[in-house]
Amino acid sequence: MGAPIIRYGLKWPSGTPEVDIEIHMVRKGGQWKSKDKVYGDGLFEHFKRLETLLFKKVWHRWNEMQLREWLEHRTIGVIGPASSGKTHSAATDNLTDYYCWPDCTTILICSTTKERLEDRIWGEIKKYHKIAKSFWPHLPGNLIEGRLRLVTQGKDDCAEGRDFRNGIIGVPCKRGGDYVGLGDFIGIKNKRVRMVADELQLLPSAFVFSVSNLDKNPDLKVTGLGNPKETTDALGAFCEPAFNLGGWDGGIDQTPETKTWPTRRPDGICIQLVGTDSPNLDGKLGIPLITQDAINRDIEQYGKDSLQFTMMNMGMMPRGQGSRRVITRQLCIKNGAMSEPVWLDGNKTHIGFLDAAYKGVGGDRCVFGQIDIGYEPTGEIDNGVVWNVTNQNTSNVPKKQIITLVDLLVVPINVKIDVEPEDQIVRYVREQCEKRGILPENFFFDSGMRTSLVTTFGQVWTPMVNSIDCGGSPTGRPVSSSMTIIDPKTGNTRLKLCSEHYSKFITELWFSVRLSIESCQFRGLKESAMTEGCQREWKMVGKNRIEVEPKHIMKEKTGKSPDLFDAIAIGVEGARRRGFQISGYINTEKEEETAKPQSSWKRKLLERGKAVWSDGCLTYD
Repeated sequence: MGAPIIRYGLKWPSGTPEVDIEIHMVRKGGQWKSKDKVYGDGLFEHFKRLETLLFKKVWHRWNEMQLREWLEHRTIGVIGPASSGKTHSAATDNLTDYYCWPDCTTILICSTTKERLEDRIWGEIKKYHKIAKSFWPHLPGNLIEGRLRLVTQGKDDCAEGRDFRNGIIGVPCKRGGDYVGLGDFIGIKNKRVRMVADELQLLPSAFVFSVSNLDKNPDLKVTGLGNPKETTDALGAFCEPAFNLGGWDGGIDQTPETKTWPTRRPDGICIQLVGTDSPNLDGKLGIPLITQDAINRDIEQYGKDSLQFTMMNMGMMPRGQGSRRVITRQLCIKNGAMSEPVWLDGNKTHIGFLDAAYKGVGGDRCVFGQIDIGYEPTGEIDNGVVWNVTNQNTSNVPKKQIITLVDLLVVPINVKIDVEPEDQIVRYVREQCEKRGILPENFFFDSGMRTSLVTTFGQVWTPMVNSIDCGGSPTGRPVSSSMTIIDPKTGNTRLKLCSEHYSKFITELWFSVRLSIESCQFRGLKESAMTEGCQREWKMVGKNRIEVEPKHIMKEKTGKSPDLFDAIAIGVEGARRRGFQISGYINTEKEEETAKPQSSWKRKLLERGKAVWSDGCLTYD
């Protein structure tokens, strides 16, 4: 035997490969103390040396920063321009991690489609695995290209069949144009679990919530990569600054410099790589990072203020997105919209609501829900004692009126049975309302163009339910007690009406939800519904009126319709018609009267229909 190898104050058997020495140092945590002597140079240094041995990697401050943050955090978001090395670094960092613990590590590599996986991160994994094996043939990992897998066990390693959990798995999240997510892998368990989501800005925001199911694995690292586009898409949600920083609305430092910030995710960090701060701007590194020539070409073609330049060259989140959103996450958190209510007493009014969809029209969901109206105590009462429902008289308690979202359910519609969808919807709604104690007159639904649904409610349940035409004109309510205009006819100052402020009734409904949140009167808002509300933008149209963007635009942008928030908007409208008063509003007439859209012929027709159906209509036990 030859002389032992001395590395880091330790003796290694003669002939020990350099890569095995570094793997051992990484597995030991990079540095440890024994008999008052410290061994190792730290995890970052040994991991970096290991990658250099494996891939002959060229280092610069961007991939060094990405490695350092990846080693120190549980969730890592990386936003940056094209050609910033995000995908390359994630691939080599995670592949190296697998080589160190091949018998207890599962790594999920995700992107939009199988083709994009092959083009980007899975292609990088394969490329660098082949490079590493060419230098060090004894490294673990057997490539199964057709299945997008790199597994530890070979065909002949186990008579009982291979364990495919140990290794790297490519996961396309869209198949045939539909998002399928991580459903097949959510329950995966291993000692060490890693996930990399490439092109995260192109995946639905629900992807981020599915990641939470992997949090049960004790040793987990999740990396999200992409070009910043929307604060409300999956990448924006994953990289959102922590609450104490004010989220995206709080004004993250927009100076064009590489930086990091803590995110809302547990033990999370976001790295922002800015194109004009590229290590390769002098063009001498000899690596494919973004260059000044590429930046100049895009400035000439798109301009410095374009979305294309901001995303693909600067790699920064476009400014001012929250200013044109109906609601924002920060608004909801700040005003307690997502918290649970503290009811003054048991006196609550139950409101049922429905946003109907059926027969597969546009792929929309049919959503039923419940909102409760009641009162919440505010502040302190006698001698500084906070009110308690069990021992206080509620008559003189300081209070405010609130509404709470109790439930949101997708109505099941079976197209394979010989029952009309309208009948299925009405029977389901009737059962839910009866079970929840919701009176028919306190149930509201969007009739729109669905006259058959109005008829079915009268036949199968009762004509006492209330239809709302979300596609109608805005109401004659005042917008608020503080918004005034000069009347063009009289020259006097008066309150501005919703019909003068909004272009459509659906816009008024959505902003009613926003105003109830702003007034700290909304509770129980669900994360999924809040996300839909944050995604919808508004714009100014003719006669200086506000209008929310059409559904088909939202579908193109987010991949789905905002059915949950549409349903909530109907519920809030129903609550207003049954006595809920948004602070800052004043009504010159009864809320129920002024709330009706300005289409008298529709109102008269509906009243006539109710009268006809109530005259001798059938009842059901």
